[in-house]
Amino acid sequence: MIAAGLAFLVDRGRLENSDGVSFSAAGAAVSASTDPTVVSSGTSLGTASSTAADANPTSSPSVEVTAPVTPTANPPTTEPSATSSPPPAPTTSPTPVPPRVALSSETVGIGETLGVRVFAPEAGSASVVAAGLAYPLLSEGDGFLFGVVGLPLNATLGPSQLSITLRDDLGTLIEERIVGFEVTTVDRPVDYLELTEEQGAVLTPEAAVLESNLRIEQFLTFDRQRRWTGLFRMPAEGFATTEFGQGRSINGGPIGGFHSGADIASEAGTAIQAAAAGRVAWAGEMPIRGNTVIVDHGAGVKTGYHHLQEILVQVDQEIAAGTVVGLMGSTGLSTGPHLHWELTIYGVNVDPKTWTRVDFTASALD
Repeated sequence: MIAAGLAFLVDRGRLENSDGVSFSAAGAAVSASTDPTVVSSGTSLGTASSTAADANPTSSPSVEVTAPVTPTANPPTTEPSATSSPPPAPTTSPTPVPPRVALSSETVGIGETLGVRVFAPEAGSASVVAAGLAYPLLSEGDGFLFGVVGLPLNATLGPSQLSITLRDDLGTLIEERIVGFEVTTVDRPVDYLELTEEQGAVLTPEAAVLESNLRIEQFLTFDRQRRWTGLFRMPAEGFATTEFGQGRSINGGPIGGFHSGADIASEAGTAIQAAAAGRVAWAGEMPIRGNTVIVDHGAGVKTGYHHLQEILVQVDQEIAAGTVVGLMGSTGLSTGPHLHWELTIYGVNVDPKTWTRVDFTASALD
């Protein structure tokens, strides 16, 4: 079982330098030549003339002399200098905030859940790969991303790692982060089940194929955003008969077929409640699990309620935590009235009871 509320914070700074400083070219002053062009006007001079009129001479007419015009020099014309604008002050892009990652625990048992929370304001999308399976991380506003990872019962023991990929809104890679954790074993007892011939008749090859096809149908799609908050609740009153992950021996046969859920036994007709808020994604009969309701809680998390005597909800019905989804029964492969309760993360079965003790939405980043 994983330790509740233990957060593992992994930080690695990331700093991008910005060279995007632009300057406007200053205008250069343009001056005209300093040598003025001098323009002179022409000079005219009158000529004296004498006329012989008759014998008596007369006084010669006076000669009018036009004084030469003093040339004037045009003043030099100088084009005004262009006004230089000071260059704008260099601007510096804000330093990106380095992503921060927190895990719900440093160690995770096989068949258990690992919560992942990332603070990355620049990320538009993110995904995580663990134990060979890929999971999306979902945006929850204010720069936070959230996801849960299911460690299958056959996960490799020892040091392991998560690979987290962050991208911006355009899909451009921002960062890839590797975060280490430890996968540990969990000691679980063996369930020695004794079936009558009538009960065992349910386990036919045809029934197994039909059950498998129905499971594929139930996990084809997932609601994206999570609908639950905090801890899950136990769905029924009663006592535990078989725990999650127990090996199973039928009528003294070899141990195999690890138990995919937690069994709670009580009287037939006991109310079965939804463990958390969600949407009814599937409801119907299965050959081995009997009458079944599947609730989608978002973020890849679904719970299954099996062997029901009666189904009391409909597909696509929005339900709150505690809504009665059915009545306890003994349909399908069952030795008596009980609830077979499952919790899956993107189709990977994990221990549902852990979710009643650990709030995987809580994080040290909050």
